[in-house]
Amino acid sequence: MSIIKDEFIPGQSVRKNINGIAQTIRLDLSLNPNPHINSGTVTGTVRDVNGNPISDAVVIILDGTYTSVANTNTGNDGTYSFSMVASGSAYRAYAQSPGFSLSEAMPFNLGKNQRVEIDFVLVPDYSDTYSIIAGEVLNAYGLPIKSASVELYQVIQNTTKLLMLTFSNDIGQFVFRDIGLGSYFLKINATGFFSEYYPVEIKNQKSISHVNAVLREDLKASKGIILGVISDNDEMPLANADVILYRVGTDKALVPVAYTRTNHEGIYLFVNVPQGEYLVNSNRSIIVD
Repeated sequence: MSIIKDEFIPGQSVRKNINGIAQTIRLDLSLNPNPHINSGTVTGTVRDVNGNPISDAVVIILDGTYTSVANTNTGNDGTYSFSMVASGSAYRAYAQSPGFSLSEAMPFNLGKNQRVEIDFVLVPDYSDTYSIIAGEVLNAYGLPIKSASVELYQVIQNTTKLLMLTFSNDIGQFVFRDIGLGSYFLKINATGFFSEYYPVEIKNQKSISHVNAVLREDLKASKGIILGVISDNDEMPLANADVILYRVGTDKALVPVAYTRTNHEGIYLFVNVPQGEYLVNSNRSIIVD
């Protein structure tokens, strides 16, 4: 089907006046080529799993380098349209709307003056109702404490239940995701510091609770060192292996207190370790195709 397009970008000349009888003026105009003369069109509809159109959904097109090419919102009938997408290959289209998960990629190629129709079906994002607990672990001087263990407990009536465990990163930050409504508290441990407890109440869905944890240094704690080598069963050292240091409590319960990784020789090191009984747990992850 033939398509009529402007060959040039519409232009406008300068202004001149005719002041006399039979006067002639000259109005020249140089037109620039239309850069979209060979562009294509991408249209479609965004619906839910029941076939209902989703209005105001965001549709975005990325090129082969995942750079945004164009984005728009659907109308009340769930339709969208891009009218000036440059011809090319390896495009990917995505759609998303609040309460729904990001769609799978819809790859497509677009020829000169071609029209491509891409429809989306979005599925509900059930995790969208959950909340987040995030924060930092700092010392008394406001400096971050890395590798602090952060335990999340849920309070149900008069009992507590350990739900999750994480560790602060190099700048002291930590986060817990997919948290439901309820009462919680954090227990934060770090080598050379007293443990601290912080209550958290999740009263609203999709909320973010921030905890600014400040740990007091245990000046009486010994400044011991724990080191070792992590190797495989052929006694080859394992580089970049995760190592978690556990303290053995009086009831023989294991409490994670620090985290690190081995160097290229498989060596790990924990410093400023208080008196007590300890053990380590280690593993290393790989990507399996």
